[in-house]
Amino acid sequence: MTLFDLADNQTIVARIQSLEPNTPNQWGKMNVAQMLAHCVQPMKIAFREVKSKRGLIGFLFGGMAKRKYITKGNDFDKNLPTHPTFVQTGAPDFSVQKELLISYVQRWITEGSAAITTDEHPFFGKMSAEDWDKLMIKHLDHHLRQFGA
Repeated sequence: MTLFDLADNQTIVARIQSLEPNTPNQWGKMNVAQMLAHCVQPMKIAFREVKSKRGLIGFLFGGMAKRKYITKGNDFDKNLPTHPTFVQTGAPDFSVQKELLISYVQRWITEGSAAITTDEHPFFGKMSAEDWDKLMIKHLDHHLRQFGA
């Protein structure tokens, strides 16, 4: 699956669209609005809108995690710790975050791989556009499953 493929992209968008403000989580601490806002944050980094420095934990464990989750394609484990950059604790507007996330997902089709950064991810380190695509698909799928979508 890839966000660069129209059919795959539309599948992810449909799953996001199926979410409602009161959709309960099946694990974890975030509510659905926080999850949507959480998923927007790495998209902003991928599209070069926000920079985030790599922390010590990323330097120590990011390469190993990148191999496990991105290179080998293992699913994210439930209840993994969240990088501080992506933690959501407030009360984001559900509708705004939902539309924002959908717009970012659709940009993978309209803007293509040239729009995706090759800068470091704050945890995983150096990433190609293909790595970012794999990460975003895996991340979105993980959180959509978290909310039964």
